[in-house]
Amino acid sequence: MTKKMQWFGAFGISFLLCSLVIYQHLKASEVSIVLSCQNELVAANPQTQAIEKNIMIADFSLQKRSASISYRYFSEDGESIATLHLKGGILSAYKEKDIYILNLTQSELIRHNQQLSLPQHATHVQAFALRNIAKEGVHNLTIQIVKTNSDKNLALLYFLPSTNICACSLVTMN
Repeated sequence: MTKKMQWFGAFGISFLLCSLVIYQHLKASEVSIVLSCQNELVAANPQTQAIEKNIMIADFSLQKRSASISYRYFSEDGESIATLHLKGGILSAYKEKDIYILNLTQSELIRHNQQLSLPQHATHVQAFALRNIAKEGVHNLTIQIVKTNSDKNLALLYFLPSTNICACSLVTMN
């Protein structure tokens, strides 16, 4: 009987320790960050070689363990072209280095104006995300907040695998 009690005691302690480690990992991955980034997109049309300029607003919302990104595309005149929504979860959050690894599992492109051509950025991001989701079940994206200026609510955001950097408005949530 004592052998069984020792085994159950050891199992109980192991289970408790594993549960505590998992809880700590889940709690450490919870974040609350909202960023809004505006960029000018400049690209040469592959058919005509004409320079095309568009505006993109990228909204990032990392809440608890959920992640969503909305890329909104506009013409130079401000006319809405399309929105690309990516949704999923936060795989890892390294808060001390402001690095967040996102597992995006859903991608949806909504066209607002069929007469305006879709910016190359939208075409590439959508194709890349859809290919990864179809092949691997997930599109991974790593973002790092390189620098923040709390007084001006600004943040520099670094993206992997693209290695792009953009300035964003940091929206603080209470």
